[in-house]
Amino acid sequence: MNEKDMLQKIKEDAQQVTPPSSLAPDAVEQMLRERAKQEKYQGEQPEHEYPEPVLFDKKKRRYRALTRYGSIAAVFVFAMAAMWQSQRISKRSEHDAAPKDTVIFQTEENTVKKAGQTGHVQSEDSTQTERTPDVEKPKTQFKESFTYASDPQAIYTALYEQFRQNSMDADGYGSISSKGTNLIRGEIVEDSAPMQMEMEMARSATMDTADTGGSGESGADFSTTNLQELSVDEGDIVKTDGQYIYILRRDLSLSILKADKKEPQFISTTYLGSQTEGAIQEMYLDAEKETLYIILSEYITSLENNENIYYTSANRQAKLLTYDIADRKTPVLTGTVTQDGFYETSRKNGPYIYLFTSYHPDIQDTYENSTIMPRINGTEAAAGDVFLPENLSDSAYLVISSVNTAQPDAIADSKILVSGASNYYVSAENIYITNTKYDSGQPHTQITKFHYSDGQIVGVAAGSVKGYLNNSFSLNEYNGNLRVVSTYTGDDANAVRDFASNITGQYYEQNWTEHNALYVLDEQLKQIGKIEGLADNETIRSARFFGDIGYFVTFRQTDPLFSVDLSDPANPQILGELKVSGFSSYLHFYGENHLLGIGYEADEATGMITGLKLSMFDISDPKQVTEVNRFTIPGITWCPAIENYKSILVQPKKNLIGFYCDNRYLLFSYDEEKGFVQEMVYDFYSDMLTGQAEYDTMRGLYIEDAFYLAGNTFLISFDMEKDFEKTGVLQF
Repeated sequence: MNEKDMLQKIKEDAQQVTPPSSLAPDAVEQMLRERAKQEKYQGEQPEHEYPEPVLFDKKKRRYRALTRYGSIAAVFVFAMAAMWQSQRISKRSEHDAAPKDTVIFQTEENTVKKAGQTGHVQSEDSTQTERTPDVEKPKTQFKESFTYASDPQAIYTALYEQFRQNSMDADGYGSISSKGTNLIRGEIVEDSAPMQMEMEMARSATMDTADTGGSGESGADFSTTNLQELSVDEGDIVKTDGQYIYILRRDLSLSILKADKKEPQFISTTYLGSQTEGAIQEMYLDAEKETLYIILSEYITSLENNENIYYTSANRQAKLLTYDIADRKTPVLTGTVTQDGFYETSRKNGPYIYLFTSYHPDIQDTYENSTIMPRINGTEAAAGDVFLPENLSDSAYLVISSVNTAQPDAIADSKILVSGASNYYVSAENIYITNTKYDSGQPHTQITKFHYSDGQIVGVAAGSVKGYLNNSFSLNEYNGNLRVVSTYTGDDANAVRDFASNITGQYYEQNWTEHNALYVLDEQLKQIGKIEGLADNETIRSARFFGDIGYFVTFRQTDPLFSVDLSDPANPQILGELKVSGFSSYLHFYGENHLLGIGYEADEATGMITGLKLSMFDISDPKQVTEVNRFTIPGITWCPAIENYKSILVQPKKNLIGFYCDNRYLLFSYDEEKGFVQEMVYDFYSDMLTGQAEYDTMRGLYIEDAFYLAGNTFLISFDMEKDFEKTGVLQF
């Protein structure tokens, strides 16, 4: 049946249906508009004292109705089908309940086991960022400590039972789990694939730091991607090997440019896929092997038919493409792997790339009609690789796989965790996944730990801490211990007295006051040390660790910078608390004795944001931290680029601090006597050639004494030896 015949069949079927008034054309049209509006604003945050970035809303697996092609009568069929299937689910019998011996997840004991089974877990040390800590523990051998699902049917049963109970009422157009899992295949939605792709392009560069400098075989001094962990590489949209500049573009293409201070040259553009079906994410560069590893997201749709009800099913997958770039004019594709799910992040350590995607199973009223297992490189994942917690709080899967770059068409290993994910922290040898949940309004963060080595991924521990985390920099591993800073909501203890006023007990009443804490967890993710009750009514805005010392910033009206002694993990101690106005959103060590903070200035009386601020802290004595210099730019109340550390250039040896803000690229140096020196402000508003730039596609980089601004369609060069004089412009 071709598309024309299919549409005619839909019309004929629809004419035989008498819909209720709620499904009249005007009512359906109004419903679609309202739902589209809700989706558009779903990811927005409540009003704050300063604007917050709107993050990409990771939609669950969705099905687009054929409203673009069919008549309004087709919409009636879809809506009625959704109601019918919802009623079928609500009548599902109780004998399908999940078995009692399902794999369990015990955060209290920090163990993962099955009935009658126990698991012992161990951990190890990691390499710290920027500077090498003094002493670290010997490495520990790891063994698998998680117990995994027995078969897909067991996974389906557990997911269905949990999220059927939490599902919403049908409301006439489909039942959706309160956790976001689609239970009905015929859900009526606005065709949102193009919008989702555009949003994901923006999100791809703001996901999930070592000094951003390096050198290659040519001996050139050039920029590298800003990293959280020095030994763990991260992808980005712009890379350089000191001779060429590689740019991933919004139209799903790769452009290669020859770096030249006076006259940059265009070499080639390679198209990687269809813009309407995909979005760029990031890439890795192996300059020695002259190879690029490029990650894309794809939106795959297919037409399906069930009892004369037609719909399109939509799947999201990540794709890793390997290109040989020995001939820059003609890159050659040498390998491809795919992984189902929304792309989350990735890491590269040695010859292995680790991919993280969020997959949402299609849970139907029968196992046979459901799609439970994701496909990894075209093959359905094995149930034996799925860790299924007992107390399910999310139906999403976190899919982790590894790829040996020497075998770019194959998956080396994979593991699946049935859980959502808030933050990803990857140390030199371990992967930490966090997921924040709320119990009676109280936030707590679940942490799952995997060990990885030579492409093999091993589950080793699970635990939790009180509160929620700011971002991945709230986590740091050192000497086998995990240090975590969080913000939590407090409870007040109230005494219970008898008639004689004797205290007979106590009860707790939530007061919604926010507090901050630092926790130290051992290699089994058991708590061994903590500091709680810090900075009441403030929230953590940034954190950074080096060896036995940790630094973190909280904010409400002023910015306390705390320094913490972690030399005794069981007894961490606050060393100092420096209060200054405003707060730092990002911290970066700047040499041996300084800590750079990039954030916002604020009114000390009201806490209202008044401008952008750079701070330099002297940390030579952690007990007496001082702010030795600050630089403020009034009027800038939000700078989204500083929320994405990969877009920030910080190189103490080159003495460069750069980032994009308010359609301008700002570049500074630092002098101990003069303080921050503004080296360059490039205003894209006044550049008629390049026009308006976008923060998520803009990067600043250097090669030797040349500085470059790389955008989606242009490259601008500057001479650093001539006060950053503009020397060349290339549009492509």
